[in-house]
Parts: sequence; structure tokens; C-alpha cells
Amino acid sequence: MTSFLDQLPKGIRAIAESVNVTKPEDVLTTSKCKFLDSRLQDLDTVARACSPEDVRILKDAAAKWLAEVPQTADSLFKPLANVRWSRVTFGCSALDRCTGGGVVTRGITEIFGGYSVGKTHLLLHLSLGVQLPRELGGLGKGVAYICTGSPFPARRLLHISKTWEQRYPNTKLNFLANVMVEVQKDAKSLMDCVNNRLSDLFQQHGIGLIVIDSVAAVFRDCKDFNQRARDLRSLTNTLLSYSEKYNCAVVCVNEAVSSIDGDGDDQAPLGLQWAHLGRTRLRVTKEPKQHKLGDELFTVRRLEVMYSPETPNDFGQFLITSEGVVDVPQPTPPRPPPKIRCIRQ
Repeated sequence: MTSFLDQLPKGIRAIAESVNVTKPEDVLTTSKCKFLDSRLQDLDTVARACSPEDVRILKDAAAKWLAEVPQTADSLFKPLANVRWSRVTFGCSALDRCTGGGVVTRGITEIFGGYSVGKTHLLLHLSLGVQLPRELGGLGKGVAYICTGSPFPARRLLHISKTWEQRYPNTKLNFLANVMVEVQKDAKSLMDCVNNRLSDLFQQHGIGLIVIDSVAAVFRDCKDFNQRARDLRSLTNTLLSYSEKYNCAVVCVNEAVSSIDGDGDDQAPLGLQWAHLGRTRLRVTKEPKQHKLGDELFTVRRLEVMYSPETPNDFGQFLITSEGVVDVPQPTPPRPPPKIRCIRQ
């Protein structure tokens, strides 16, 4: 049976393949800007320049194909719109509240903050939360975790996973078995991993979350800013194609740098080029206060939604304990004094 791509002209087919959109349903739901962005890629990856007329021909061909091809029983089980806009829980009610339920499975979510503020702990919680069934806030899938700077915190993940096994005993999940770890130390190897190894991983396992910890570690020292901008755009396009095709969340970590104005407000590195590629930006900071649990003092941390098209600006406070990320306990109101009853004699 002839496939949709086989019946397209060679030039039009190359445009669809260049942005990894191969199904007629995806062609109709993909914006025109994404096809036109293929003109900014290297010349050796695109057969010819894409024009608005080419996009119109491609979309018309997709609509005609869907109108003529009978509907299959398999298409009846495709995810609905509300499923395609799912979220991955943090496993912390305060963070889920301020983010509208967790990290959305559309676009790229950036988590940035200073050193040792708790970014990796949030990533570990998302890596466990994505494995939960949908009724518990997950996707029932695994995670592809790419480390570029520090080594993967396997021992810490083991400790937190034991807490989650006690919290969700009925799921009977082997949390550690569903975390696929890659270690890449430079931009070239990271690009190769995302373009090739991730594609093979999606074919072999059900992946619901892609984590890159961190993007700034491999691109910060690049002196050729034009090449860095091209690499960041190529990396983003590939991650977005996975997000749309497999309905998975994408989370990238960025280290914070001090502002040159000296106002004390940390900024995310990599400039405006990277800032305009993400969909949601979350900032993690430490609050100048502590909370006592038992005999220990824990620093209060803050997750703030800087910008997001579907989530209003909000923030949530949390603690990092031996059990992982937890809510800040609310102080219990003092009990009123007992009433004194006067007994008349």
C-alpha cells in the first residue's frame, strides 16, 4: 500500500521529512512557521528552500489523503485533545498547584536557578512522577535523562524512589528500571544523542519525559555565537518534534548567572536566542528563611512561573528533605484557651 510520503513530489516530501512530520494528521496540525523554519537549517539537510506555496501544497495533499483513505479501527484509539495536553506531576502539592498540575507535554519547559538550589531534585521527582498512571498525575511512561555537567545522582534517586514506593504501593512500579540515562560532555555528542539515540530509544521504550541537565553546561563556553544559535535552534526543533509526535514533556535545565547591573536578580544564560525557544520558564531560588522539622532546619525554596502561555504567574514553596521535595508544613493555629465555668454556690 502506498504511503502518504510516497505519493508526494520529491521536493515536497523532503520538506516534510526535514521537520520530522511524516503523517498527514501531523501535517495539518503543524504550523506553517515550522515548515518555513527549515530554510534556516544547513543546506545539506534540506533539498531546496521551502516557500509558503510549498506548505500550501503539502497541507492540501494531506487533507486530500485523509478524505480519500478510509478510517481504520486503530485511528479510533488515538489520544484525545485533553490527553495530548497532559501534565507530569512534581509529586508535591504546592508545586503542582502553582504550575497548574505539573509540567505540560507541549513545548520545552526550562528550569533555571543558581547553584545548589534544588533543580536536580525537581528533575528526579519529575522522572518518578511521569511513571505514575494518568489518574495519579503521570503518563505511565519512562524518562530519557541526559546529563551534561554533573554525574547522574543515582544514589539520591534510589532514596527518593523508596519513598515513592511507600507512597504508591498499589502501582507496583520499578521506578529505577524506567529511567534511561545518557552522559554527554560536549555539544556535538549531545546533538548526536538527541538526533539519533533518542529516536531509537522511542522505538524501543515508552518515553514520556526528556530531561537535559543541563543545556548551558555544553553551550556556555562556545565562542562562535552564530554557530551556537544554529545548534540551539536545531536542538530545539528536534526536541519539539519528539514532544509533538510522542506526546512527551521536555525539560531543560539552565544555570543562573548574576546580572551585570548588580541588582542581585539572577538571569538565565545563553541570551535571547535560547529564551525565545522555550515555552515555559520556571525559576528556582532559596528563600531567606528556614523551617524546622523535628530537630533539623531546612531552607525554604521557591519555584516561580516566570512566563507560560497556559499557566498564570505564580509561585510555590517547598523543602528538600531525606524524602525528596516536600511541602512546607503550614503552622497549626493555636488552640483557644478553655472556657472557665463558674459554679455558683
